[in-house]
Amino acid sequence: MSSDRAGQSGWLKRVGLLPGLVISGGCLVLLLWNVEWTRLWAVLEGADYWWLLLSLVFLSLAVGFKVLRWRQLLAPACDCSRPNLFYSISVGYLVNTILPGRLGELARVYLLARLEKVSLAAVLSTVVVDRLLDIVVLSLMLAAVLPFTDLPEWVSWSGVGLGGAGVALLLLCILLAHPAGRGFFLKLLDASPSFPGKSLAQKWAGELCLGVEGLRGAGPLVRVSVTSLAIWLATVLVFYFGQLAFHIRAPIASAALVTALTSMGMVVPSSPGYLGVFHYLVVLGMDAFGVEKEAALGFAIAIHLEETLLLGLMGTFSLWRCGLTLMSWREVPSGVEA
Repeated sequence: MSSDRAGQSGWLKRVGLLPGLVISGGCLVLLLWNVEWTRLWAVLEGADYWWLLLSLVFLSLAVGFKVLRWRQLLAPACDCSRPNLFYSISVGYLVNTILPGRLGELARVYLLARLEKVSLAAVLSTVVVDRLLDIVVLSLMLAAVLPFTDLPEWVSWSGVGLGGAGVALLLLCILLAHPAGRGFFLKLLDASPSFPGKSLAQKWAGELCLGVEGLRGAGPLVRVSVTSLAIWLATVLVFYFGQLAFHIRAPIASAALVTALTSMGMVVPSSPGYLGVFHYLVVLGMDAFGVEKEAALGFAIAIHLEETLLLGLMGTFSLWRCGLTLMSWREVPSGVEA
């Protein structure tokens, strides 16, 4: 019986991979259709790769700002060490690169809970807020550059819809960060009809509310907002210096558009490492500024390889420092509350 269940689970996992593989395959077909291979090779040969060193510097800065923002969000629940936050984020990036389904977000939750002995629910709620902040900043960035582009209507509406949902959920988190809002929510849950697992839901609700307290008050809100802007400004410069490496003379607004499209596009199912989807969105964003397909594709290949190598090395180093293997982040030791 157990072998049947294991076989069924393995079959379901393989089926779950199909949508991402199909979407990635479709994007690769669109990318490679009518590509002038000699022109693409000339673009790759003629690039000034020294600019990518500056791109790497700003990619490292973006990761550093992410560590700082997560520490700000976690401050009410835990005085977490910066190295442990860095290890957790880096392992999350590595897992997202190798495995499908955005498992990297869970990886960093489990790993930090393991390293700092913090409640899983509290850490999870800060990751949710972390992602919502990204969506809000990216949607604002997209809204700022859309008037200067001629993107397909579905792209514009998708960005606006995702941004609106992010703003609404972020406002809910800010409300729950205050005692009055948190008290109302917990009383409402307590007064609800009994249902299986209600006591566990109440426990998790309290921990989740603790995790959003990093947004309580004007000071923390300003600090978190400034750090969020710094993260995405650094990321825009990653793409901008990549453009310069490939002699793409498009304005910095094109780098901002590509940053928003590729980052928001990560919610789309894809193969591990966002192969195909990432490249297609870069070419789509560059096309809105009149950049030829081969130049944009060469740029996308280089930036994707740069990010994959740097974040992969950081993740591998972090696993080594923590004495873990790729999948052992799932193990939650005793003493850590669910």
